[in-house]
Formats: sequence, C-alpha cells, structure tokens
Amino acid sequence: METLKYSGLQSIVQMESRYEELKEKTYKLKELSLGSIQEKWKKCGDPDCRCARGKKHGPYYYLAYTDRDTGKTTTVYLQEEELPELRERIQNYEKFKEELRELVEIEVELRRG
Repeated sequence: METLKYSGLQSIVQMESRYEELKEKTYKLKELSLGSIQEKWKKCGDPDCRCARGKKHGPYYYLAYTDRDTGKTTTVYLQEEELPELRERIQNYEKFKEELRELVEIEVELRRG
C-alpha cells in the first residue's frame, strides 16, 4: 500500500470519498480468517513403511495461527477440500487489514486538514 500524499481541495474530496467507500464495506466473520496454511509431510513410525526410507506421507494441511491467550502457534488439521475457501478467507483478512489501515490513515490526514 502506498503512503497517502494528498494536497489541495480536490485531494480532500478524494480522501473523503475513499474514506466513505472504506467505511461502507462490510466484512463478515465467515469471510475472514487469520493465520496461514501449512503443508506437512510425515513419517508413520512403521520401520517397513516407505516413509522409513524417505518417502513421507502427505501432504497434510493445517491452519496455523497464534493463540490469543497463550501467544503460541496453534495448528488445526484441514481437509483438502477446505483449502480453496480458507485461502480466500485468509486473503480477505489481509485485504481487510490493509483497508482498515488506509481508513485510519485517511482519517488522520483529514483531521490534520
């Protein structure tokens, strides 16, 4: 995202317009997800299995996020069919954060007038 550089009356109108546009956007929790998707390959422990010779099982997919209470990374197993929707929700969350930051920057700039 670019640093906001507005000057003059036209720019104030542009800032106000963008500010209103950002405020009107709605985000539903079902459309947002924080974290990242991790791909893991594993060994099963069977000494006769192919994984014991280097060809691990997988990929297995996990949602990784930071637990708010403990501050530790937590992972949740995902089914492969969940991945497309979850990837989109994670992208939506990243876009939401960028737009929220832009909204705050515009508000600050408008208050400086």
